[in-house]
Amino acid sequence: MDDIREEIVEDRGAIKKLQLLFPGYHGYRVNEDLRDADIYLKNELYKKMLNIIENLKLAEQALVSNGIFRDLERIGIVRSRIQALAGEIRHHEAGYSGISPPVRIGKDKISALYDLDMKIYDDIVKLDEGVKNFKDSCSSGNYDFSILSSIDVTINDLMSLNSSRDRLLYGGV
Repeated sequence: MDDIREEIVEDRGAIKKLQLLFPGYHGYRVNEDLRDADIYLKNELYKKMLNIIENLKLAEQALVSNGIFRDLERIGIVRSRIQALAGEIRHHEAGYSGISPPVRIGKDKISALYDLDMKIYDDIVKLDEGVKNFKDSCSSGNYDFSILSSIDVTINDLMSLNSSRDRLLYGGV
């Protein structure tokens, strides 16, 4: 995935460019653009997670169609964990940088949040590949339980990365 921060900067309109000329407003504009890039990235992550959930549902349907009913509960638990994680990712704090915020979140921290979300993106891509492989194995009737186990590991990795977000943003407060 390309760096959205650069696209946000390139897409600045006349008003945003004018805001950059004022010393007291320059930092605010830069931070808000970084924040917007992170919000856009989080929305993309959420959409990708919804697609993963849909593929897992298709895998369940393929198993049932092939008359394989074992471990459907486990698949449901995995799907539920992915849905919960998707909701958390969607509702992450974006590090408000307002003109006079109660907690100052500078451009370095907002950029670090974006970088963390890119690491989350990499793990989501890995999760997506695992779920697609699982769906393919279910569709062919050769249900491979080990793929589901590797999906669990990736979910745990994502949850760990996800939980580090608040520590990064607020320093464990």
